[in-house]
Amino acid sequence: MATAASCYAFSSDSEYFAYCGNDGKLKIWDTATGRLKQEYVSNFHLSFPCCALAWIYVNSQSTNATPSPWKKRRKKSISEESNPKGIVAMGSTNGKIALYDTTTSSVTTQLDGHSGTVTAITWSENAGLFSAADDHHIIHWNIKENGVKCKWKSGKKKTTSLAITADGKSLLSGERNVKWWDLATKKLIRTFTGHANQVTCLCTVNMPSGNNYAISGAYGDGCLSVWTLDEHSNERTPVTNLTLQDDAISISTNVSEDSQVTVLVVTRSGQSQLFQYQPNGHTKPLKPSLNVAVASDINQKDSVQQISILNAKLTDDQKLLLVYGTYISPIFERVIPDFSDKVQCLVRSDNRRNKDKKEEISKVKTAVIADNVEYLGPGLLTTSPKRSRNNSGSQLLLKDRLENLSLNAETSSEGKTTGTGSNRAQLLIQGLNSKDKTILSNIFLTKNESIIRNTIIKLPVQAIGPLLKELTILLQGKTYTSKIAVKWLEALLMAHAGQFLSQADLMESFGPILNLIDAKLALLSEVAKLKGRVSLVTGQISQTVEEQQKDVTENCLVYQDSDSSDEDGGMEDEDLESESDEHWDEISNQGDEDDQEEQDEDVRSTNSDEDNKSISS
Repeated sequence: MATAASCYAFSSDSEYFAYCGNDGKLKIWDTATGRLKQEYVSNFHLSFPCCALAWIYVNSQSTNATPSPWKKRRKKSISEESNPKGIVAMGSTNGKIALYDTTTSSVTTQLDGHSGTVTAITWSENAGLFSAADDHHIIHWNIKENGVKCKWKSGKKKTTSLAITADGKSLLSGERNVKWWDLATKKLIRTFTGHANQVTCLCTVNMPSGNNYAISGAYGDGCLSVWTLDEHSNERTPVTNLTLQDDAISISTNVSEDSQVTVLVVTRSGQSQLFQYQPNGHTKPLKPSLNVAVASDINQKDSVQQISILNAKLTDDQKLLLVYGTYISPIFERVIPDFSDKVQCLVRSDNRRNKDKKEEISKVKTAVIADNVEYLGPGLLTTSPKRSRNNSGSQLLLKDRLENLSLNAETSSEGKTTGTGSNRAQLLIQGLNSKDKTILSNIFLTKNESIIRNTIIKLPVQAIGPLLKELTILLQGKTYTSKIAVKWLEALLMAHAGQFLSQADLMESFGPILNLIDAKLALLSEVAKLKGRVSLVTGQISQTVEEQQKDVTENCLVYQDSDSSDEDGGMEDEDLESESDEHWDEISNQGDEDDQEEQDEDVRSTNSDEDNKSISS
């Protein structure tokens, strides 16, 4: 069985539980006693933290390939060689895999072969050790020689989970799809599609009849998909689905002698769900047979405090090995499932709570407005101007108090207190406690970054956890609410970064946000490609339309009728016609006068000629 890339894992015999947190410490507990057996901190735990973890059981001679030449190798007994030793394989962000030997409490070997962050590790006694990384490659390791046995490309997307079948002949890799590989030829047998986001959990089920199944779960699906591993079948849809209340973080399976499959799932909400079904072909989605939850025994009037289940595993004796509490001091318990009711609630004491506990956020105090009162928030020290002594002993009216606690106190009239975040902080605490959507929506739906920053600074430390849960819900909404949630989350990280680094339980609450960011970033490249294709198609369509319009305008003959002109144009035409007519008359009269003068000159010339003839005679 293999789960998604996670930093926790049970040993194959369920005797030990290993976890590597954000602080880089590898811790190994004994599940029978609950005691911390070993603790190891790497020299590069800050620069190259652990991001994937898996248990390995090998013989003593497997990891020591080159013994010292000057020492004689002593003969080991048959019992010593047959007893395998436990090794924890830890993949880091620099692409290396460190093998931590539990017998010597030290790292004996580092496997180097990836060029990116290790995202998944799995091991099988029949096949060996496999790992996947951001370099889009899967490596089959040779532990005896501390080298790469085989390496092939997994695809164009990041592989987030690996699983090996019980016979060791095939491998399953989870991206957004589940790929089925043949380990003999390293060829892809089939691809199972149907998940919307990255696969977070993946495991295999080996049936006594010989048929194998694969169970996978992805972020945001709300169910687990069961696939049949049959080379002769072309079925690519899931055989059945297992409905969940929340996303799965770990899966454990067990098969009885009568071929009944039991699946134990731990969800992100801190509860465990148990499924029992008989594989018999296509069926409807199955509901859990039993829901297991852990609650504290502290007497509370309003609600019961839930203790989160961190991990769980099915043991060989059909018991549930639960890990609940926190990874700082986890509690291990073996529970017998009770199917008499659909919900099995375990009431246990919460060791994390101190006797002298601090005041909880559920108790909201009314704002006290007096003369010499100064409100201070964590991370910021502000000095308020001193009030005059003339108002000493006076109290504000109820109307003024309500106006001071309103969200629009910044625009109050003269003589009223202006809000710098205290009013919104008080209302935000009230909304987080009562879970009033009206109050929360009025506070969250603001674009002023200074108001958001001042409100975050004025919040007490106890309100950080509930606020982070509400912001996680907002991030899962539409684009507008997501943008606002990002602004609030940025201000929260800037103001309370030290608080997040000091408390492990608050750091674990960032898991859903990181998964949501990875899921949205995985779609970014595809959306960019789709945008480019759409812009290309729209550009071609607009160019075609312009060419058609151009052809139509060139082939058209435009005729303009004088009657269709407006009145002003008609008047101008008439004026032009009248002016041209008068000019024509003047020209014609002048021509007539010229002709008359020419005739008179001719007559004079003839008369002068006749007079000259008479004189000469």
